Amino acid sequence: MVRGNRVAGIPLLCALVAASCAPKVAESGAAEKGPMSPVSAAKQVESGATDATARVAAMVAAHNTRVSRLATVESRGSLELRYSDADGEHFDQCEFDVFLAEGGRGALRATKVGNNFLWIGGDGTRGWVFRLGVEPTVLKVYDKVAEHELGQGPDGAGEFALLTPGTVRAVAGMQPVPAAYTLVPVEGADPAAAIEARTEIAYAFGSAKVFVRFGADGLPASVRVVDAQGADAVAATLAEYVPAQAANLAQGAWPKVPRRIEITASRANGRATLLLDEPIAMAKRMKPRFFNLEELTAQFRPDRVEHAVAIEADAADGSK
Repeated sequence: MVRGNRVAGIPLLCALVAASCAPKVAESGAAEKGPMSPVSAAKQVESGATDATARVAAMVAAHNTRVSRLATVESRGSLELRYSDADGEHFDQCEFDVFLAEGGRGALRATKVGNNFLWIGGDGTRGWVFRLGVEPTVLKVYDKVAEHELGQGPDGAGEFALLTPGTVRAVAGMQPVPAAYTLVPVEGADPAAAIEARTEIAYAFGSAKVFVRFGADGLPASVRVVDAQGADAVAATLAEYVPAQAANLAQGAWPKVPRRIEITASRANGRATLLLDEPIAMAKRMKPRFFNLEELTAQFRPDRVEHAVAIEADAADGSK
C-alpha cells in the first residue's frame, strides 16, 4: 500500500437577396434559376440549425451512455503537478493510482521515487488531502464537500483540490449532462465550422456552470467550470481517448476514457497533467478502505490534522 460545461443563440445568418428584374433566359432557351426568396433562405437556415441541434443532442445522449458505464474507474499513471502555497511555487512529478467509485467516492495516491507523497480522496461527504512528502506530515480534512466549489477547497486554500474525486470526474468528461443544458456560441469561432467546433454545452452545477466542448469524434475535448461570479475556476483539455475495459460488456461497447488530462485551477493557482496508463471501468485493485478517512488516518498517522469547514458552501445552498 502506498502512503502518501439549446442554443441560447445559434447565429441564423440569412442571405436576403433583392431582385429588381425578371429571371434571365439562357441562349439555350432554358430559364436560369432565380435567386432564393428571403422566406426560402430563412427556412433553409432554420433547417440547418435544427439539424445542428439534433447533432449535438445525439452527442449528449451518447456521452451520457458512456458516462453511465464509468461508475467505477481505476488506473495507474504519471502525474505532473504545479502549485503554489505559503512556501512558494512547486513542481512535482510522480506516479499515481486513481480510483473513482459511485457516490462521489474517490482516491488518488501518488508516490515519488517509491516514497509516499500524496493521498487525495473523499467519501461523498468529506474530502481530504494527506501530504506525506513533507515534514511534518499533514492531513487536511474538508468536513463538507461542496461540489459547486470545484477546483478549490472550501476554505479558499485547496492547492490540491483540483485532484479531488468530484473535480476529476467533472473535468475528465465523466459527468452526465443534464436535460436542462443549453448551447452557447464559442467566441471567435468560424460560423462555417461544424456545430461542435463553434458551440459549447452549458449546464448548472450547484452555483457554478460547466461548459463542455465536444470534438469531431463526439467525445468531450475540453471542459471548463465558471463560478457564480463568472470567473473561471477550473479548465481542462482531454485527449488520447482509449477504451476502458468494463465487466459484462462486449469489447466494442467499452466506454472511452481520455488518457491525457490537463487541468488548470485558476483560483487554487494549480495545474496538473494526468497521463493514464491503462484505465479500466471496473474495480480490480480498489478497496473500501481507500474511501475511509478513519482507516487512512490510522495507516498514515499524520503529524498534524487540520479541518476546513465549508462556510461559503452553507451560505450558497441556503442551509445557513
